[in-house]
Amino acid sequence: LLPADLAAASLIFVADAVSAEAAATLRAQAEAGQTIVFAPKRADAAGGATLGALAGGEPMRMTEVRPSSYAMFAEIDFQHPLFAPFADPRYSDFTKIHFWKYRKIDVASLPGARVVAKFDSGDPALIEMPLGKGRLYVLASGWQPDDSQLAVSSKFVPLLWSLLESSGGVGPLVTNTIVGETIALPADGSALAVRGPDGTT
Repeated sequence: LLPADLAAASLIFVADAVSAEAAATLRAQAEAGQTIVFAPKRADAAGGATLGALAGGEPMRMTEVRPSSYAMFAEIDFQHPLFAPFADPRYSDFTKIHFWKYRKIDVASLPGARVVAKFDSGDPALIEMPLGKGRLYVLASGWQPDDSQLAVSSKFVPLLWSLLESSGGVGPLVTNTIVGETIALPADGSALAVRGPDGTT
């Protein structure tokens, strides 16, 4: 993990166990205002230690759950910013996303944590925990094919976009302008071509 990369990122995904030193660095970044999404690939002592370190406490116990057929989202907080875009009944059906396995996490061990979504078993599927000026999201199941069908769902990209938006990683996107209106251009010094309505560049 390069310090410059971490400092420049507003959203950081952690999909496997990391060292105690790296976890402490990530936690410091979150406390400064960044967002971390922890989606452990497996439930083991190393993953529990990473989650504990990210949360600022002792190593946590996670257990691997393999439903007899599959698990699915059953309770979702559509008032939460991540799921608000799906609140319309036309988009709120998440039951077609099957989860083959997930990690059972004790929410009581995460101070101030909030369950944003639950599986049909009642176990937490997505947990949000404030960390200073930032936040930690814990996803109980990953998007790799061994874990779930999340990555092939039409909900996946909008959900990632919601994560980016809530973490401040997406700037305002202007799609319509009025004649005579000033348009702000990137000021990073890179070369830029502007084409006017008459086609001239």
